[in-house]
Amino acid sequence: MGAQTGNGSGTGSGLVVIVGGGIAGASLAAALAGAGMAVEVLEATERFEDRVRGESMMPWGVAEAAELGVAEVLVAAGAHVAPVWRRYSEGSDEPREIPVGFLVPGVGGTLNLAHPVACQALLDRAEAAGATVRRGVRRVTVTPGGAGPVVGYEDHRGRRSERRPALVVGADGRGSAVRRSAGIVLRSAEMTDFVAGLLLEGVAEPGVGEVAADVMAEHAHGLCLLTWQGGGRARAYHVVPPDLRLRYAGPGGPERFLADLAGAGVDELTAAVAGAHPAGPCAAFPGTDTWTDTPYAAGVVLIGDAAGCSDPAIGCGLSVALRDVRLVRDLVLAGARAAADFAPYGEERRERMRRLRLVARLVISAAVDPAGDRSARRRRLAEASATFDPAVFPLLLAMFTGPETIPAELVDDSVIEHLRAA
Repeated sequence: MGAQTGNGSGTGSGLVVIVGGGIAGASLAAALAGAGMAVEVLEATERFEDRVRGESMMPWGVAEAAELGVAEVLVAAGAHVAPVWRRYSEGSDEPREIPVGFLVPGVGGTLNLAHPVACQALLDRAEAAGATVRRGVRRVTVTPGGAGPVVGYEDHRGRRSERRPALVVGADGRGSAVRRSAGIVLRSAEMTDFVAGLLLEGVAEPGVGEVAADVMAEHAHGLCLLTWQGGGRARAYHVVPPDLRLRYAGPGGPERFLADLAGAGVDELTAAVAGAHPAGPCAAFPGTDTWTDTPYAAGVVLIGDAAGCSDPAIGCGLSVALRDVRLVRDLVLAGARAAADFAPYGEERRERMRRLRLVARLVISAAVDPAGDRSARRRRLAEASATFDPAVFPLLLAMFTGPETIPAELVDDSVIEHLRAA
């Protein structure tokens, strides 16, 4: 698919092979090809399917998308922008409104779009920019090396091909073949939650003059979230403790999923999903942070989930991926090819993921952990938000504004004990 383009005369000449054509891979391909580089994308799927991946991009991620020139692509593909989040605390009928459309300059709110639609729109943009896109690719192998990596793969007909690019980018997700081939090992935090997702159709639209806000609520099993996509569609999530990881599995899973949304004690949610029905699979993923201090090797660099992912409970996965893309784009265009060239990216990402792990621990320990004093912890979290508690509020805000906005002195595990003690 797509003609071979890129004559190597642009900045940082030499072929770049990107393994994975999802959000991160396609965005980087569009950026590099648009700068005149020869880019080849190897994508396993022949058609993007709903795999219950992140579909709500936080404002700091939208800012990254805008800087990369792909925000407009997502909006043109039908993305819905939510200028407000409404958060319902346990036992409260009155939500706390979070004006997410005013938190990052130039960003109107969180951006919601079906994952398959977003991936295809970005891959189309990459192809239009001159990247070669190959789909149905299987059995990818990568041999790193200082003299240049070697990439092998099979096409959809089983024919084996080989490339010797200047650089391989692993954008092939959590089970990254590129990462395994490069010998890069991820570290993992203790699993504290599971996140289940379901795409819904028939969701009641807001009335005339009402703001189409995203809604978060605490309920008996954990947290739930409804993110609007427009046209009667929304993606919903439940964040539950590990012992409830199978609650939404099996034949009756979607029904229990919807019943828990409707039964969260929030009239707004109950009304929204009263006539809703599943429009895709119901799947749950462990809310585990993974990371590596060195997301690179000789001739190889990792981006997105291939380099490690934040707990999906805080919804920052897409934002993490697009910041990865921007940083790697800038380094590659400046001539980065050797492992040491990507050290600045690794250093920034290490600190970014460390801060996001703390944010996730705060949210999960306060609102999802089923220990006996959970109601008290939830009340304390609500108070900290309402009173702008300087020890807690900046971490909650960072989900929307970016982890770099957390004051350095607050990046400490003691904040968890501060909330629990209160």
